[in-house]
Amino acid sequence: MGRRAGTAFACALALFAVTGCGSSAEHAEHAEHAEHACGKAVLADWTDGRIDRTYPDPCYLAAIDVLPEDVRAYTSAKDDISRALYSSRGGS
Repeated sequence: MGRRAGTAFACALALFAVTGCGSSAEHAEHAEHAEHACGKAVLADWTDGRIDRTYPDPCYLAAIDVLPEDVRAYTSAKDDISRALYSSRGGS
């Protein structure tokens, strides 16, 4: 490999590494946004006092994380969501 080809290869490799890191960060941000959104979906499902659907585990945990303080303090939302998470894992 000539010097020029080696330099071009090194540049391409560096560009790939930088682009890969960027997309990794974007992927993590997108995943966090998706978790937040599905947490909101669990919370919306709970508004009638029960959770009718089954969600992925991270959605239940995200729902607990996004609970407004007044809902956390004055309702059974946290317990209801925790119970739904337990049930979705096959608990009784």
